[in-house]
Parts: sequence; C-alpha cells; structure tokens
Amino acid sequence: MSAKAQLRKVYVSGLFFNISYLTFAILIPLDAIQQHLAVWMIGMLTTLPGVLQLPTRILSGPLVDWVGARWVLWVTFLLEFVAGLVILLGHAWPMTALITGQFLIGASRGFFWTAAQSEVSRQPGNRPQHLGLFTSFTKGGALVGIAAAGVIAEFLGILGGFMVSDALAFCALAIGVSLERPPQHQRPFSFWRAVRQLLPASRQPFVVVNGLVALLCAIPQALAQSFYPVLLIRLGLSEGTASLMTALMSLGMIVAGLVGAVTLRRFGMRPMITVAAVMVSISLGATAFHQIGLDGLAIFVGGFAAGWLNVAFLTAVTSRSHDGDRGTNLAVTQIYFVLAIMVTPLISGWLLSLVGRSATFLIEGGLALATTLLVLLLWRWQDRPAPPNPMERPA
Repeated sequence: MSAKAQLRKVYVSGLFFNISYLTFAILIPLDAIQQHLAVWMIGMLTTLPGVLQLPTRILSGPLVDWVGARWVLWVTFLLEFVAGLVILLGHAWPMTALITGQFLIGASRGFFWTAAQSEVSRQPGNRPQHLGLFTSFTKGGALVGIAAAGVIAEFLGILGGFMVSDALAFCALAIGVSLERPPQHQRPFSFWRAVRQLLPASRQPFVVVNGLVALLCAIPQALAQSFYPVLLIRLGLSEGTASLMTALMSLGMIVAGLVGAVTLRRFGMRPMITVAAVMVSISLGATAFHQIGLDGLAIFVGGFAAGWLNVAFLTAVTSRSHDGDRGTNLAVTQIYFVLAIMVTPLISGWLLSLVGRSATFLIEGGLALATTLLVLLLWRWQDRPAPPNPMERPA
C-alpha cells in the first residue's frame, strides 16, 4: 500500500470517527432529557467521557510504541462501535447503558489522538502537510457532527441518530482494519518498559516546550466547549445561533490546517508559533468587549491560531522522535493539552463569578501571553540533545 493510500485511510477514518463522536456527544444528553432524567444526572453523563480520557491518552503513547498505531486505532474504533451498540441495545436499562456508553466513548477518544497522529507523522513526505490535512479532516468531522446531530434527531429520532452514529463508527473500524502493518523495528521490549519511558520523556526539553504550545492550543477549544456558547446566549442569541457561532472555532482550525504546512515552510517553526500564540492572546482579550460581531471574529481567530499551533507542536514533537518513542513523546506532550481542556473552564468559571466577563478574558489573554513569553524564553533549551533510549530493541 502506498503512503498516500495509508494517509487517506487515516484521514477518512478520523473524519468518520469524529462525526460519530460529536454526534454521540450531542445525542446522549438529548436522550437523557427525553427520558426525564434529573439535571444533575445529565450533567454527570456529559462529564463521564473526560474521566477516562486523561489516563487513556497517557497510556496510548506506550501502547503505540509497543504494538504500533494500527492496533491502537483498531481498539479506538471498536470501542466507539461497541459503545453505540450498548446504547442502542440497552434501553431496558437506559441509565446503565448511557453510563457504560459514555465510559467507552471516553476511552476511545483518549486512545485515538496519539495513535492517529503517530500513524500520520510516520509516513514519508511532507510531515507538516500531512498533519495539517489530518487537523482539517478531524475538525471537519467535529463541525459536521455538531451541526448534523440535531437535524438527524429531528428527522430520525434519537434512536435513529444513535444508529447513524454507530454506523459511522463501524465505517471507521472497517477502514482501520485495512491499514497496512508498520515495520516492527526499534520498539520497546514490553508494554511496561514503554510505560517506564513516560517519566524520562516528560523531562525532555522539546516535550516541555511543545507541551506549553499544546496548552495554548487547547485554551480556545476548551472555551468553545464550555463558556463561549453560554456567554453568547447571555448576549441575546438563540441556542442555535450561539452553537453556529461557536462552530466558527472548528472552521478556523480547518482553514489553518489547510495552510499550516505552507506557513511553516515559509516562515519557520518559531515565528509561526509566536504569531499564533499572540493571536490566541488577542482573541481572548477581544472577547472581553461584549460585542457579538467581535466575539464571532475572536472565536474564528482563536480557532485559526489553535489550528496553527496544533500543526506546529505535532510537527515539532514527531520530527524529534523515532518509531520507538514517538507515541510516548506525543502522549506526554498532550497531557498539557488535556489538562488545559479540564482546567480552563474551572478557572474561567471562578474568574467570571469573581471579577466578571471583561476582566476574566483580559486576565486569560494576559496569562496566554505570559505562556507565550515562557515558550520563547525556553526555546533554545529544547535544542539540548536527548539521551539515547535504552528501552528500544535493535532493528
């Protein structure tokens, strides 16, 4: 199989997977509402996938290094498909089925990113272009999933929506099964030896620096998944219009993914990261002014900047890694990303209640700018050569 064919399969399976995931994410709380579950139970359901995302994303790195990305992608798509079956077949025990499905979906989501990014980045050719297209396909899937879920539920019902979501997960699984088996050289002797590489990987300068870049990349996305829709509704927009404006985040990331490789080649890694990180800071600060048009522009700019940062840190980490440690380095770098996704809404909520909207986003813009300065100060530190990896078996 050619590298282009392998890449197309990862792109398309990632597209199907993300549409399925985001459709499930919208349909599950809608189903809970139809079943007249208590509000606290609906809130619990929506947070359950996050419980397993951090540990599975951490373990996904050693798993990828040990058995290869293809096997981990199989597990990812199978978990998503089984989650759909559990939800579809478990209506006799609806709460149990929804809880189980959400746990499986969260685990699937945690395994997906490291495996897919590792598989894309190991293919020969223009790595930034490959990762940029991967970003565009997956964010395109997110955009379609969010936009389509309500329409599908309206015309086919919640059960019909779950069927469509599960069918998409099956399509991703079918494509994943056909992926080519990668070479097995330079892999750790065992899974536990791969796990023991997590701590040394976390101390590598390029992992720390690009982890901070990943943190900046996550902040706009975390707000789009939490407070941006709420704030837009408070400004007088309907729920549908607020959702469409929030989807500008995904649109910005799609556009950024398409042009990310060209930008990186033309300007270089450090200037691209600097400009994108400053754009994140400005987009956060602009949200402080209570104007709907400016909010929409800020959300798009934040998404575009996040897309550039996504291409940049993935390219940087995978370029400095090898088959025996690429997955682990990606997983450790993205711990910063997951923590930002989890912590940003908590900090935002605390600040909003304490100092109000304007001060909250000005403070967050200032914090993003301070993180940008820290990345630039540490930039030369990451050029320090990494020690050899003792856990790899020879080719």
